[in-house]
Amino acid sequence: MSKTHNVFAAPPRVVWLTVFVLAELLLLRIATRTLIHIPGLGRFETPIGVLAEAGRLAYYAAVVFLVAVLVSMAYNRFKNLDPRSIVAGSAVVGFLIAAGAGRLGLVSALVVGWCTSAALVVAVLAGWRGRRSVPVTLFAVGVVAARWSSLGQGAGGGLTGRQVDTLLIIAEVALVLAGVTAPLLLEETPTRRALLIGLGAAAAVIAILWAGASTVWILGLWTLGVPGWLPGIVYALAFGGLVTTWWSAFGGGQWNIGVGLVLLTAGGVGAISTYQSGLVLVGALLVGEVVAQTRSVPPLQTSNQASPLVFDDTQKSYSAVIATAWPISCSETGFDHVSPKLLAVRASQSCLP
Repeated sequence: MSKTHNVFAAPPRVVWLTVFVLAELLLLRIATRTLIHIPGLGRFETPIGVLAEAGRLAYYAAVVFLVAVLVSMAYNRFKNLDPRSIVAGSAVVGFLIAAGAGRLGLVSALVVGWCTSAALVVAVLAGWRGRRSVPVTLFAVGVVAARWSSLGQGAGGGLTGRQVDTLLIIAEVALVLAGVTAPLLLEETPTRRALLIGLGAAAAVIAILWAGASTVWILGLWTLGVPGWLPGIVYALAFGGLVTTWWSAFGGGQWNIGVGLVLLTAGGVGAISTYQSGLVLVGALLVGEVVAQTRSVPPLQTSNQASPLVFDDTQKSYSAVIATAWPISCSETGFDHVSPKLLAVRASQSCLP
């Protein structure tokens, strides 16, 4: 995998955000919610409480880093002065204003939900770069459909039960397609090892679903906002695609893509809070930044491409132009054909005829 582009390196604040998000996800949203439903664990109430408290601390730290990352992203995009970057930066500012106003009680949760959804759509459209943007776009479609199904319920929503169910199915299908197509985000085709690891992860998901389907579906709904109405094998394939992409991204130095996918997954399509909505927005922007910049960066020219005169013993490239600037006469060598190696060495010594 290529490691030549600085855009692949995730900033430290993004790495810390990811660390705290993973801690919150594993401790608060998964571990504690699973343990309390296991019979006979009453005597472990204190350790479970410690885990829950650690998860809450990780959540608070993640919120702080999330705000810092969003502010930094908005600043960097306005500083770039590119029209697409300015649009994306404006979407981030709009998200921060809506989330802050909602936290202060200045606007209703319904307004916050629609505004944060609009910010995600604008940011994804601003980062559209063709085929490699398909996975993030599909994820955004799933998020918007899931939020619409939630915001559209009740007296002011106007959605019927059938329409809500349809939107949730659309959200799940979009999420699955985003996972399956995730390898499109990569700059290069995944290796055979990465594909095999992805298939192994998919097989593990199928086995887990067969072993304890009800618990897994509940966790999926709480964590990712996925009701689990589709066949289990499609979720397994989607997870396999994600694992293949993670393996290739982290193993190939494309950290922003790997971290972006982690944040998208942790945010989920349900995005029932501004915290999770912010994770989705940051993940989409990280991945979109890599896709946009790598499209405009040509591959580095290797030494073999720069010159045909490359020798293993010297590990140098001698330009053919320089070599012909100091031609060597055939009479000097006594041969009708001059060795390219000798020609290059003599040229480097500025040997004139």
